[in-house]
Amino acid sequence: SADLKLLEEATISVCKSLVEKNPRTGNLGALIKVFLSRTKELKISAECQNHLFIWQAHNALFIICCLLKVFISQMSEEELQLHFTYEEKA
Repeated sequence: SADLKLLEEATISVCKSLVEKNPRTGNLGALIKVFLSRTKELKISAECQNHLFIWQAHNALFIICCLLKVFISQMSEEELQLHFTYEEKA
C-alpha cells in the first residue's frame, strides 16, 4: 500500500544505520528479548485495561517486524545470523 511505501522511505536511513551497527551493539536482539520477556504481562494488562502497556508492546512488535523485513530483504542468511549472535565483550 501507499502508506507502507511511505513508511519504508521514511525509515530507510535508520534501518541502514542499524544494519551497520547492530553486529557491534546487539540492539535488535535486545529489543526482541525485552519484548519477549514482557509478553507474559500482556494478558494481565488487557484484563486491567492498561492501554499504555498494550500500546508500547504493539509499537515494539511493529518496529521488530519493520526491521526484520529490511534485514531479510537485504541480507544473506549468514549475515542475518550475525545480527542474532551478538555476545557482549568483557
